[in-house]
Amino acid sequence: MIFTNSKTRLSVMITHVNRRSPILFALTALSLCTALLTGGCSSSGGDVVAKIGSYSLTLPEYERQYLKNNGGQAAADTSTFPGRMDFLQLLIKYRLKVLEARDQGYEKDPDIQRELQEYRNSLAVPFLTERVVIDPQLRVLHERRKTEVRAAHILIRVQPDSTGVIDTLKAWNEAQRILALARGGERFDSLAARFSEDPGSSKNGGDLMYFSAGMTVPVFDDAVYNMKVGELLGHPVRTMFGYHLIKVLDKRPARGELQVSHILTRFPVENPTDTAAAYAKIRLISDSLRNGVSFQDLAMRNSEDPVSGAKGGDLGWIARRRTVPEFESAAFDLPKGVVSGPVKTPFGYHIILVTDERAAKAFDESKQELKQIYQRYGFEEDNAAFVAGVEKKYGMTVSEPAIERIALEVDTASTTSVAGWYSKMTDATKALPLVTFTGSAFTVDEAVRIVEKNRDYQSRPLNRNSLRELARTLGQKSALERETQDLETRYPEFAELMQEYREGVLLFRAEQEFVWNKVAVKDSALRLFWGERASEYRWPDRYAVREIFVTSDSLANVLRDSLNNGVDFGELAARHTQRAGYKEKKGDWGLLVPEKEELARKVQGLQVGWIEGPFKHQYGYSIVKLEGREPARDKTFEEAQSEVSSRFQEFEHKRIERDWIELLTRKFGLTVSEESVRNAFRDVRKKS
Repeated sequence: MIFTNSKTRLSVMITHVNRRSPILFALTALSLCTALLTGGCSSSGGDVVAKIGSYSLTLPEYERQYLKNNGGQAAADTSTFPGRMDFLQLLIKYRLKVLEARDQGYEKDPDIQRELQEYRNSLAVPFLTERVVIDPQLRVLHERRKTEVRAAHILIRVQPDSTGVIDTLKAWNEAQRILALARGGERFDSLAARFSEDPGSSKNGGDLMYFSAGMTVPVFDDAVYNMKVGELLGHPVRTMFGYHLIKVLDKRPARGELQVSHILTRFPVENPTDTAAAYAKIRLISDSLRNGVSFQDLAMRNSEDPVSGAKGGDLGWIARRRTVPEFESAAFDLPKGVVSGPVKTPFGYHIILVTDERAAKAFDESKQELKQIYQRYGFEEDNAAFVAGVEKKYGMTVSEPAIERIALEVDTASTTSVAGWYSKMTDATKALPLVTFTGSAFTVDEAVRIVEKNRDYQSRPLNRNSLRELARTLGQKSALERETQDLETRYPEFAELMQEYREGVLLFRAEQEFVWNKVAVKDSALRLFWGERASEYRWPDRYAVREIFVTSDSLANVLRDSLNNGVDFGELAARHTQRAGYKEKKGDWGLLVPEKEELARKVQGLQVGWIEGPFKHQYGYSIVKLEGREPARDKTFEEAQSEVSSRFQEFEHKRIERDWIELLTRKFGLTVSEESVRNAFRDVRKKS
């Protein structure tokens, strides 16, 4: 009962929020961090690979960016000089465009400033939550999961919805009474069998078997990981289930994951208590194994688990708490390569073989998995404590008199979705401080403006409790914004994220202005472009196909019989085909290309007028008829126009961009040290 199964969601995780096209464009072209993006000032340290206007790209910076964007050290070790120079050209082009954007004054554009502020607002709190709340707990969780604990407990229940002091005190007193018996020398397992209200473990003397951090509720984990083997905790522990008395039975290094095979003989479904036949069969199999018969062969011939039996008994990789306790206990106590004796579970008797094992993953490799565990493990409580601490730091208080005044003047049966819900509030009420902080406050009127602009605050009831909750939510948001004001100073990586986004927005604006807006798609230009490349736009062999599609094989066979008896294909398709939109077209697919359509491949070898099928296709059955064949030919301009337009725009973009980069190179100046590029990664390899 103490193992976590909550489905609560991790509401604040540091993931990149939805980004508008500027940053998507920039990051698709090249992901750069602040080391390269501190435009306008020279970088220091190391040889200068390129001097781009006022910006100096040093060798260490070039190496970091290459490693980051090209696959790490392995890619660097096999890199060639031409490949390194190509990457340098990307960095140079990026920097020239950003320099031009700044030179044009785009950074002062109100729209760009507003977008940057909106992005910062959306990113700051999740970023801070990741650093302050999530990351530290993930590291604790990862470290603890290197050890698995075997513990026993006695549970005295307190109902989750119980708020009565008497019920809680009664459970506490009972827990203290049983604890005194345990301290007095009575066996813990006997006490668990007599008194524990956890039916899952009481019959086993309270034994929870082996588990690791994240498999129980956090407060229980905190207790057992701070106890010694054999120790009885000196006080009851309160969880959502009630009070626990805890004894740690063992601790050992976690084995990670096991690759396991098994052979199963099942108990009869009609009489699962009749285990004799299953046991006799498993003993014979065990004897065969001792006599040298292959485990895989015996599993394939004898295992009554059809899925794993077909694979020689292989169950794949398992971790703790992924199988029934009896199987798990036997498997995790079994050395690699050793075959177990018969193991009884509710399903039958098993012979188990551990074929491989792998240690727990390193922190970076397991971080996403740890986040998923933390999602149901303790984030909500930890985040609530963090937010409460921020409230306290800034002295946040919700004004009860303001709540009362609002409730007296609005329709408390209404919601914030009703237009003009605030119209009856007096100016005096609107001027009242709603949430105060140390040295500042925001008024009822300011709160109303926030609610009206933000969809998240719509449909909120206007009764006193809801108003109070809404005010606290607004106050928390304001307090968190105060806490994130200096993030760039406290966390250089946040400054990098913001700089990256800023550079992306500026680059996109410059690219739009000087390249994309100058691509003129005119019919005359398209025709000229097509005329010079007409042979590149061709139709392959195409086939005119009709189809009757039904979901029943029996109906498909009946329809084929009708076709064999001379019934018109189009008429049958109009009456019976079940493909949406094709009854009206009498099953006509038009001209299809075999490389793209299975129906065209089905008729490739047929003569015109012949019929194929029925055959299994998608989620039903198809019958097809070859109506005609058109050999490969060049496309007309009209047929190729969409392709021509796309290629023309790409061609023009590259041409205009190339000219623009040449212009910017002359404007800002560029010098490149090829020798520095040749020397790249020498020091990196020495260090590694």
